[in-house]
Amino acid sequence: MIHLGQVASANRACSLLYSYIKEQPYGKWLLPVNVCPDVPLTFALAGVPFQFIDIDLSTLCIDVEECRRILSNDAKVAGIVYVRTYGYISEMSEQFKSLRKIKPEIRIVDDRCLCIPEEPVEFGGADMILYSTGKCKPVDFGGGGLAFYANQVEYKVDEDLYYNGTDEECLYKEAYSSGMPLKTIPKGWLHLGQYKEPAIYLQEIAQNKKERSKQRKKINSIYCEFLPDSICLQSGYQDWRFNILVPPELKQEILDSLFANGLFASSHYHSANRLFDNNEYKNSDRLFSGVINLFNDKYYTEERAINTCKIINEIMRKHTITPPIYAGS
Repeated sequence: MIHLGQVASANRACSLLYSYIKEQPYGKWLLPVNVCPDVPLTFALAGVPFQFIDIDLSTLCIDVEECRRILSNDAKVAGIVYVRTYGYISEMSEQFKSLRKIKPEIRIVDDRCLCIPEEPVEFGGADMILYSTGKCKPVDFGGGGLAFYANQVEYKVDEDLYYNGTDEECLYKEAYSSGMPLKTIPKGWLHLGQYKEPAIYLQEIAQNKKERSKQRKKINSIYCEFLPDSICLQSGYQDWRFNILVPPELKQEILDSLFANGLFASSHYHSANRLFDNNEYKNSDRLFSGVINLFNDKYYTEERAINTCKIINEIMRKHTITPPIYAGS
């Protein structure tokens, strides 16, 4: 891992997260249940316990009120990962301050892996801000992670972590498809390799995100023009991809029709607890049941975006279903 003052870079964001949580006082961490599956798998690799928390439908992020309740009643909580769902940035300093009033030594990781990396950063009470430039991220270099720390402590990577190239994504997608939790927790998938010097890395990010921003703005304007407002999330959720919420009974039909016509979209994450148990988290499960991520990157042309809108609108009209109103939409 390469350090430059309060900035660190590594081959992927999970490498940075792994090194950070390994160095913290032992205890349970609270994770939003709609988090990327690699995050709880990273905690499992590190031997750090975690507990899933449902999301707040007003933000689609972890329920801070529930975190406060748990902190007040469970002395074993050591940290919280606050994930910016779909790259949604909101001011969190007061909420983070309220958590520290309950437990001053609590560690807070602000996971902005679906956000466009920014420098300088405002910590707003977080101890670590985490970005990713991996595959399908807002700035996509196919790899790389970046972390900003609120203090000067150097976090060292356990260089002996076992790695054999296991494809953990394939394993967790298979588990989701089967509807069964993972039989064993994957090992050997996280390579704690180095990446570029942070100063060079930050320059490349700055250069790349200008072009990425132009493309996103162009494609998003098409979605905004042709799709019903009632199914579109607020603009703050649309920097990573363009996210819509459709009636759950139409979601698979829309996805199938898009793919059948040579177009693309994704369903995003299941509730991550499904890799470990069959518990229900009603808000996260509700979000997953209707969310569709529409592409707005360099691979998606204006023509494709227009055709995507036509197919979605045709299916909506055919079923004459009024989309549900979600908080955050």
